[in-house]
Amino acid sequence: MIVFLAALLMILGLIGRMVYLMVFDAEYYQKKAEDLHERERKIKAARGEIIDTNGTVLATNRTVCTISVIHSQIKEPEVVIKKLSKCLGMEEAEVRKRVEKERIKTNVDKETGDKIREMELAGVKVDEDFKRYYPYNELASKVIGFTGGDNQGIIGLEVRYEDYLKGSNGR
Repeated sequence: MIVFLAALLMILGLIGRMVYLMVFDAEYYQKKAEDLHERERKIKAARGEIIDTNGTVLATNRTVCTISVIHSQIKEPEVVIKKLSKCLGMEEAEVRKRVEKERIKTNVDKETGDKIREMELAGVKVDEDFKRYYPYNELASKVIGFTGGDNQGIIGLEVRYEDYLKGSNGR
């Protein structure tokens, strides 16, 4: 009878705990599950082109990539470090140091980014971004202007028509 009562109390305690977790603490665990299964990332908008009256492009964008890692998803860190250092032309020690900080390298050309993406390394993500490109370099640079690191216009037409050129980000 004592063993039966002890087992019954344990079962009732477990059922009570389960009800508490499923009913009263459900929101907390639903949020944790969503965070684990869904990852929302911002996709930067491409900045608009500046063209002259003849249709010649004076300012456009080039696709560049940002290589970063998600620590919890890396299965073989040494393999990842060796492959990334080879592809990115960086020393293994430098890549190892940056793997700890998450972001490995920015402004990587698209071909290299695609090559790293094709390797399908667990925990390595390749995000595409845009970098402003001026085909005629300094030609009319004071009029056309330029953008900063955040792709926001700083002087010239880039600032004057910022609202038209900046686009709207997605996710």
